[in-house]
Amino acid sequence: MTISLIIFFIAIGLVFLLIEILVTPGIILGIAGLGFMAFGVFQVFKQYGSGPGNAVLLGVATLTVGIVLFALKSGVWTRMASKGTIASKAKKNVADYVQVGDKGKTMSALRPLGTGMFNGKKLEVRSEGEAVEAGSDIEVIRIERNKIFIKKI
Repeated sequence: MTISLIIFFIAIGLVFLLIEILVTPGIILGIAGLGFMAFGVFQVFKQYGSGPGNAVLLGVATLTVGIVLFALKSGVWTRMASKGTIASKAKKNVADYVQVGDKGKTMSALRPLGTGMFNGKKLEVRSEGEAVEAGSDIEVIRIERNKIFIKKI
């Protein structure tokens, strides 16, 4: 194997490792890159002996550590990270929209769960076991742990 082919394997390994660190998630390219570099270093040991092999191994290890440190210290992670914030909650407090005694209409059939409209807001509602058809008039009878229980009027 020629020296240019060995350098090619090591260079491809370094490029794969750099792409893994900076661009792609997962570990496939990183493992492939380490494999290419290990193959190149192995070929140096096999073709040229332990002196040049140790020198190439030290050089590749130093270069690899340098690339990783560069990626960590250069702010690549802050440039790639999302800077947006989420201001909403996953589940809002239904007491902000509806109170016991409020009247509304079903938007969907309740079997026993469905959608109701109260004060211009679509909310998930539940009947107490009875089926209620869409378009029926309903009234809030209780609210427990953000769950709205209704009855048909």
